[in-house]
Amino acid sequence: MKYNFSKLFDNTEIILEEFIDKYTSYFQSNQDDTNYDLHMKYYKNIIQMLSREFEEEDLLEQFELFANHKISSGTHYIIITNEINNLKNILINKIDENQTKANFTDLFRLFNNIYNKIASVYLESYAENIKSINNVRIASLSDLMEKKILVHYEAHLVWLSDLADCIKNKTINKFPELNPLTCDFGKWMHEEGKKIIQNNSKYNTIDNLHKSLHLFAKKILDSMFTQEHHVIITYLEKCEMLSLSIGTELALVDNILMNSRVIKDPLTNALNRHNLKNIFKNQYELSLATSNPFIIAMCDLDYFKNLNDTHGHLFGDKILVHFVNVVKRNIRNSDIVVRYGGEEFIIILPAVNKEKAHIVLEKIRKDFYDDILEIDKKPIQHSVSIGFTEIMPQIQYKQHFLDEYLGLADQRLYSAKKNGRNQIEYC
Repeated sequence: MKYNFSKLFDNTEIILEEFIDKYTSYFQSNQDDTNYDLHMKYYKNIIQMLSREFEEEDLLEQFELFANHKISSGTHYIIITNEINNLKNILINKIDENQTKANFTDLFRLFNNIYNKIASVYLESYAENIKSINNVRIASLSDLMEKKILVHYEAHLVWLSDLADCIKNKTINKFPELNPLTCDFGKWMHEEGKKIIQNNSKYNTIDNLHKSLHLFAKKILDSMFTQEHHVIITYLEKCEMLSLSIGTELALVDNILMNSRVIKDPLTNALNRHNLKNIFKNQYELSLATSNPFIIAMCDLDYFKNLNDTHGHLFGDKILVHFVNVVKRNIRNSDIVVRYGGEEFIIILPAVNKEKAHIVLEKIRKDFYDDILEIDKKPIQHSVSIGFTEIMPQIQYKQHFLDEYLGLADQRLYSAKKNGRNQIEYC
């Protein structure tokens, strides 16, 4: 079909400048010079084509090239469509009262087809990206020493990859199981899983996430052979988010189980340092598999040697036990505290970013400082300094990672002590 909007274009350069001005700050803050020039080139080609008579297929081909470039530079679908919508609005505002309604009708019809083309290109790329990322997630889980309940999350990652594959190839021949009660994970949840996940609230959370995941997969199937690709994008995003949420919840349950079975420090009942390498590797791989950050914090009790020397080792032991008790009442059952040596402890907070971690660790610092112990009815002040770092895994685990991240946390701990103790530093 041919279109002709040439009457709307007195000066293509002015329209191009008007359009680009609305997004200059976005380009400058998010793109390098090469990318900026390429963006300008695509927009210039599109606007020049719009300014003369053209075939719809030719314009859609230009938008497909444009979409592939935007996607390759990491631009989200919503940003792409917002830019195109703004271009449409500029053109609509060029239509005056003397022009026919046909201009409106043609313009809306054309841009609807453009939106659909962009959505189709983005959906295919997004589905392929899910398969690629899931391969990394599955590989990270395969590196775990003990999968236990996480083998069921691994199975649902395969399920999600199968869903993405059907979307990409536009086929329903191998569409994954839609019934949440009869898929492998659903069977496990309602049999063995119900016994393992003893917290009813946690069980209900995972069960509801799983039901919602299958519901959106059903919506995808119902939309597969419509032209509403943007709807499928939304449903697929929901499926990926729900799948990761299930993985996160299962990982936290796995931590609770691990806390109960790993050898403890006999004095404080914190986890034993000898388990740290395996614990850290496990947390790293789980974070990579669930696309979640996690926190490793180093804690050092301030002036502990002086307290020990002044008041005796029994009082020193009492402070160590007290600190671990304070930590445990301020963290989740799925969080981890390890006695690293002497008066040093490591806290690992899974599925938490640095902002939330700071809140939790600040509660621990304040609680420990405020909850004063006594000896011979005499209050003895004590405090803790904490350094921590946020870890957002991007690649498979390497043996040297633990030492590197402990080094970063230790540097922040050193800063906390140097700056006066009884405080938190992080990077």
